[in-house]
Amino acid sequence: MRVMVEQLPPAGGHETLRATAVVLPCYNEQDHVSEVVQRCLDAGADKVVCVNDCSTDRTASLINRLAERKEVIALHHRVNQGKQAAVKHGLQAALEDKSIRTVALLDADMQHDPALLPGLCPYAPDYRMVMGRRTKGKMPAVRRAANALSNLPYSLARVRVHDIQCGYRVYDREPAAYLARRLSPKGRYTLEHTCLLHIARMAMSMAIPCRVAEAPIPFTYAGAESNVGLADTLQLTWASIYHAAILARLQLKGVR
Repeated sequence: MRVMVEQLPPAGGHETLRATAVVLPCYNEQDHVSEVVQRCLDAGADKVVCVNDCSTDRTASLINRLAERKEVIALHHRVNQGKQAAVKHGLQAALEDKSIRTVALLDADMQHDPALLPGLCPYAPDYRMVMGRRTKGKMPAVRRAANALSNLPYSLARVRVHDIQCGYRVYDREPAAYLARRLSPKGRYTLEHTCLLHIARMAMSMAIPCRVAEAPIPFTYAGAESNVGLADTLQLTWASIYHAAILARLQLKGVR
């Protein structure tokens, strides 16, 4: 069994979204969250789930106001639990609607353009996961180097991902539900690594090919400040090595 990573053409916006929910983990996103939610709805999302991870700014009140619309759900963590817990709880809330067939994960800081959703979501039924692959042209050299370091262990494990840290992800309902069950609520910025490992285990347990796809997406900071500190950077480096090693073993020996 191999984790097969296929390359898709650049995401366009020509399709019409159907039965799609967007999950937005939010931490101190008062400057961006309202616009991101509106752009998701403009792109055709049926539901937007905003998960406030105990923000210290006005994020909570803003998403409560947004949730006055029937398409928007506001969830709040009483204590900061990290991005992985926010995504887990957001997936659970989105999938309570049985009509939802596709779930997208986006950052709420304007780094991910919701206008790309109509070009990415139609691929979800054909893959276990569709991942964004950020263009490197405007990416700072330090960020390019960090991403290359994160991707290297996967290349050595023969998992040909080019941007493991990109948080723009799209899932069909079945893998989204699997992640909603299996993700631990403990975890911060290793989420993207953990999701790939869970998706691979799911495919192998079902004896089906583990097909994931990458699509080029524009890169932008959009004025956002990173919440990733030195401790998180060290954790991400270890996460790359750890998760890639497990994937390499699973590809050689299968699920035990």
